[in-house]
Amino acid sequence: MRFIRPVVYSVMAVAIGTGGFLLSSKQVAGSAQTGLSSHPTAYIETNEVGASFKIGGRITEVLVKEGDMVKKGQPLARLQSAELEAKVAQAKAAVSLAQGKIAEAKGATATAEAKKQQASAGVSATAEASEQQVAQAEAAVKAAQAKVDALHTGARPEEKQQAEIQYQAAKQVFDIADQNLKRMQTLLEQGLVAQADVDKVKVSHQEAKAKLELAEQQRALVNQGPREEEVRGAEALLEQAKAALGLAQAGRAQVLVRQGDVTAAEAAIQQAQGAIQSASSGEQQAKAAQQEAEAYQSYAELIAPADGIVLAQTAQAGELVGSGFPVFSIQATDSQWAKFFMTEKSLAGLKVNDKIRLKLLATGQEVTGTVTSIAAAPDFAIKKATQTLGETDVRSFGVKVELPGLPDGAVVGMTLQWIGTTEG
Repeated sequence: MRFIRPVVYSVMAVAIGTGGFLLSSKQVAGSAQTGLSSHPTAYIETNEVGASFKIGGRITEVLVKEGDMVKKGQPLARLQSAELEAKVAQAKAAVSLAQGKIAEAKGATATAEAKKQQASAGVSATAEASEQQVAQAEAAVKAAQAKVDALHTGARPEEKQQAEIQYQAAKQVFDIADQNLKRMQTLLEQGLVAQADVDKVKVSHQEAKAKLELAEQQRALVNQGPREEEVRGAEALLEQAKAALGLAQAGRAQVLVRQGDVTAAEAAIQQAQGAIQSASSGEQQAKAAQQEAEAYQSYAELIAPADGIVLAQTAQAGELVGSGFPVFSIQATDSQWAKFFMTEKSLAGLKVNDKIRLKLLATGQEVTGTVTSIAAAPDFAIKKATQTLGETDVRSFGVKVELPGLPDGAVVGMTLQWIGTTEG
């Protein structure tokens, strides 16, 4: 009994010591765990993008290989594009044809406008000439009537005076006819009247000249008295003058004909302008088709979507590929980042756009990043506690940090350690 008590006490002492050691070890381990959670690590990562054609076809050229550095917009490969080139050429020909139709329609418009101006000038000239012819014919009728009246009344002193008046009237008619003939010849040289109109005026001029000569003779013979043949001749001249007056009055209808030419020219102008609008619409449609064909032609060239390194090539020259098939896989280098998983206590006070100090473990260099997002991690990243000693569940949060200024020696996959936010 005396022997058992010391043994029990010894066992109890060992148990108490072991328990204290285990508790101390757990506290130390907990402290170490807390220290590690305040300085988590993550890897340098980047996006991996695929490069694929927008259209399907046979690859004719491959311009890069795996491991090559490429720049955004750099050609990577090309498809067979003979058919697309033919469509572009066809679209360009359609544009040229439409532009030719526009030029043709504009030429027709200019011609119609010139005809309208010419017809308008002809209307004015014809109206003026017609009125002058009517005035001339009316004066001739008056002169012929006066001559007939004088012959019927006999040769008296008044008749001498009348003969003189007739002579002066005939001379006035001749002067008007002479002026009219000169004016019409000038208009003919300018192309504003027809030769037929000038010929009519010439006839009137010759008639006026003959009448003037006759009036002069009548003035000389007035003292001898009229003879029968003279009376008949004067009456014939009167009828001739009346006929000339009727012809001059009928010539006024030529003005309406000229006005019809103006109307026709205006209709031609409207038609030509409509042709211009139609051709312009055709040109726009042809240009749109050309742009579409050129866009499809550009799709025959595969362009790098981002700066980076060619990781893999899945098609070779001569192979047929479909639209959207990833010909190359590119590791982008224009945007690098790291994602840290932290407990909610570690990220207390952290917010988006904060500047973070990080250490590149491979070289010991310090770099700076920017927090771009903070989000709760998925359920598989949650550590379930045992609920003993008052512990609670530990939830992880993903903190994404953009790395715009990594040193030259840093490559994708290297480890970064979280130091803390910058003072600024």
